[in-house]
Amino acid sequence: MTRPPTRTSRDATARRRRPWLAAALLGVPLLVALLGPAAAGDDAPLPGALPSRPPGSGHPLGTDVLGRDVLTLVLEGGASVVGSALAALAVGTLLGVPLGLLAAGPRRVLDETVMRTLDLVLAFPGLLVLMTLAATGRRDWFWLVTVAGALQVPAVARLVRGAALAPGARTVVEALRMQGHGWGYIHLRHLAREVAAPLATDAAGRFSTVLYLLASANFLGLGLPASAPDWAVLIERNSDALFTQPAAVLVPAGLLTSLCVGGNLLVDRVLARERGRA
Repeated sequence: MTRPPTRTSRDATARRRRPWLAAALLGVPLLVALLGPAAAGDDAPLPGALPSRPPGSGHPLGTDVLGRDVLTLVLEGGASVVGSALAALAVGTLLGVPLGLLAAGPRRVLDETVMRTLDLVLAFPGLLVLMTLAATGRRDWFWLVTVAGALQVPAVARLVRGAALAPGARTVVEALRMQGHGWGYIHLRHLAREVAAPLATDAAGRFSTVLYLLASANFLGLGLPASAPDWAVLIERNSDALFTQPAAVLVPAGLLTSLCVGGNLLVDRVLARERGRA
C-alpha cells in the first residue's frame, strides 16, 4: 500500500515543475515578439474588410476596429513591447549603477546629496509623470522609454549602494585602498562583481515593473499612437468591441499577462535557488 504524498513532497514536486511553467509562460510571448515580425504580413486593412469581425475565413483572430487582421497585429506588436521594456531597463541601469557606486564612496556629502535627490524622484508616481509629459506634447517612443527608465534609477541606485556597502564588500574595499589601488580598479573590478548578481536578479523582476508601466501608459494613450500594433494599444483600441470581437482584446492581454507572470515566476525560482545555496 502506497503512502499518500506528504505536503513536503508535494511542495518539492511543485518546485520542480515551476521552471517549466515559467519557461512556457515567458517563452511564448517572447517567441511571438522575436519571431512574429518576420512572419507577419501587411497590417493595412484589406479591401472590403469589415471592422471588429469575429474570427473567420482569412482572419484567424478576426479584425480590429480599423478592419486590420488581428493576428498580423499581434505578431507585430510584441517587438515594441519587449523592446521598449528592455530599453527603459537599460536606461535605468546605466544611470542607476554609477550613482549607486558614487553614493557608496567614502564621501558622506556625496552620499547624502545623491540619495536625497533620488528620494525626490522616487516620490513621483510613474503614471503621473508620464501624464505630465504627454500634456507637454512629448508622446513619442523616445520620451516614453527615457522617462520610464529614469523612474527606475532610484531603486537601482539603492540596490547598488546597499550591495557596495555590505560588510564583506567594505572590508575588501578598505584592504584594496590600503594597497594603493585607485577608484577605478576598486569599483570597476571588485565592486562590479559584487553587485552583478543582485543587479541581475533585480533586473529580471524590474522588467515586469517597467513592462506594466509602459503598458499602462500606452493603454491610456500616453505613449504610442492609436494605430500602433503594440499589444497594450490593441487592448485599449478594441476595448469597446470586447463582446463582439473578444479575440482582439483577450489575445494581446493574455500575452502581456503571460509575459509578466512568467517573468515573476522565473525571478522567484532564481531567488529560491539562491536561498537554497545560502
